[in-house]
Amino acid sequence: MSDTIELSVAADTKRNRLDKFLSSEISELSRSKIRILILEGCVWVNSALITDPNYCPKVGDRILLKNDRETAKPDLTPDAGVKFSVLYEDEDLLIIDKPAGITVHPGAGNYSHTLINGLVHHCGESLSSGSDQYRPGIVHRIDKDTSGILVVAKNDFSHAKLAEQFAIHSIKRKYICFCYGVPQPLCGKIETFIARDKNNRLKMAVTPDSGRNAVTFYKTLKIFSTFAAKVECELKTGRTHQIRVHMSHRKCSLVGDSLYRAKNYAVPKEIADVINNFPRQALHAYFLEFSHPRSGKTLHFETDLPEDMRFLEENMTKIQQ
Repeated sequence: MSDTIELSVAADTKRNRLDKFLSSEISELSRSKIRILILEGCVWVNSALITDPNYCPKVGDRILLKNDRETAKPDLTPDAGVKFSVLYEDEDLLIIDKPAGITVHPGAGNYSHTLINGLVHHCGESLSSGSDQYRPGIVHRIDKDTSGILVVAKNDFSHAKLAEQFAIHSIKRKYICFCYGVPQPLCGKIETFIARDKNNRLKMAVTPDSGRNAVTFYKTLKIFSTFAAKVECELKTGRTHQIRVHMSHRKCSLVGDSLYRAKNYAVPKEIADVINNFPRQALHAYFLEFSHPRSGKTLHFETDLPEDMRFLEENMTKIQQ
């Protein structure tokens, strides 16, 4: 099957939903897979991104579906060496605490020893088919060097239900980060457009009037003199690198984030080595709350800061004593 499919709505669809229409036209993909692709932003109607499976296309509409995830063939061999903590598990889903340094799914430069390899070892074939065959179970992602909580789908039913919650932003996600400087004001809302940086394709950037809307609520939890702060960030949207981009936009780049660190920050010499040489972005996904896809029950999970971020905080705290 081609990675890109273009269709025209040539006859009356009788108000058929987008997911039903596409599944009737594309025999190679199941309706649940198509629903996941719509929710994950892979379908356009008349050049407009559509993420609602209930959208009803009209006669004359031109529909573009892209299923062009990684074209290389990653190695999905089970890997017992990929370690993560299991916080909760049932027949529908798995909640894990991912350590920093593990890539979530195979991609350019990382085709093995990813979180998916560990999940395949842990779950066997009990993972959703995902948005493509190389991302089984993956509903959402965090960066390789970000630690914290992830929900994994163990079947297509739960995947579609969870993806829908992410699409309507009903899932609560909170992160703890350490940043250079002190955000002003100490708490608030950051809302911008975010798009791929035109000068560096590895980066995302705040743009004035294009890209995807991104909303982050933040609250300063602790101030370390004037050189750093501990901040809680709550995502209302989930754009690539969103917290890292938004904090850098506020002139408070995350400690350890070499990609988005826009300038050299002045820090006390006693802490300079620890803070300036922190080996990753100091960002931890510590809070996740959502409705169980089958029972509807509210599930709530929190984790403590990992050891490296606790060490960073302890050393910064000493400077103030």
